[in-house]
Parts: sequence; C-alpha cells; structure tokens
Amino acid sequence: MSIPNKTKSCLISLKVSGFTLIELLITIGILVIFIGIVATRSDLRTNRFIQQLAIDQITTDIDLVRSKAFARHDTLTIVFSANNNSYTFYIGPDTNREIMTDIPGSSTGIVSFSNSTLSNVDITNANFNNSTELQFLPQGTVTSGGTILIDNSVTITVANLTGRWSVN
Repeated sequence: MSIPNKTKSCLISLKVSGFTLIELLITIGILVIFIGIVATRSDLRTNRFIQQLAIDQITTDIDLVRSKAFARHDTLTIVFSANNNSYTFYIGPDTNREIMTDIPGSSTGIVSFSNSTLSNVDITNANFNNSTELQFLPQGTVTSGGTILIDNSVTITVANLTGRWSVN
C-alpha cells in the first residue's frame, strides 16, 4: 500500500528543524560557566582599582600636607589609625595641635575609608619610628620616615627628610 502524496507532505512538514532540549541545556550551562569566570575576574580588577584609588588618596594627601607645611611655615601632622581605617590632619606643633579642616576629600579633617567607596581597603599599619604620626616640619621635611601598609600587601614608604613616597 502506498501513501498518498498529500499524506507524505504532511509527514515531511512535521519534521521541524531546531535544537533539542539537551542541546539547549548544554549551551546554557556553558554560558553560565563563562559568565561566572568573567564576573570573578572583573571583581578582582575592581578590587585592585579601588585599592589603587586608596593609594592615590593617601599619597596625594602626603604631598598636599608637605607643601602646606612649607607654604604656611607651620608643623602639619597626619595621624593614621589602623583600627578606624582612617587618618586625621593636624596643624601646629605637638603641644598645640588643632584638627585641620581645609583638606579636600576629608570630613572635618578626617579621611575615613570605612564609610566610602574605599571601605574594602584596609590601612593595616602605619609606622613612623614606632609612631603612627607622619609629621612635616615648617621646611617641608619629615621628623621621621616610615611605612604605611595597605591590605597587608602594598607598602607606601615615606623617605626620611624629604618626605617623598614610593609604592612597593
């Protein structure tokens, strides 16, 4: 018995080309893996970028305080607090200090990483001859050089006398 031509054309039209459910699931699975890899790598890059912003903030503030000490012919001090993840600016000699409020990017003389976009960055330690104070004398020189450790991985070194910094 032969199948009429009209029936053959109906059978042929039932064959629809496309993807099977298994093929779609495998494709979606591969896409999810790629998206996961990209998201992880972009997160690492974002963290490095934010860390670099914090380093730039600290080093710019060091340069600013050094130049202000020279321009004002006064003693200026940056006091680092690893516990509060912040640092504070002071003007005047040790015996007569006042918080300095005219520093850009500071809130009443304090730069805090805890409440900003830099909250993931940690000021791990600051050591200037067993002190957390980086002090610039009226000539723009420092009383003692030292280091600032960021995220236990990046060290900002401040040179004796000149107050110039380098990042290792």
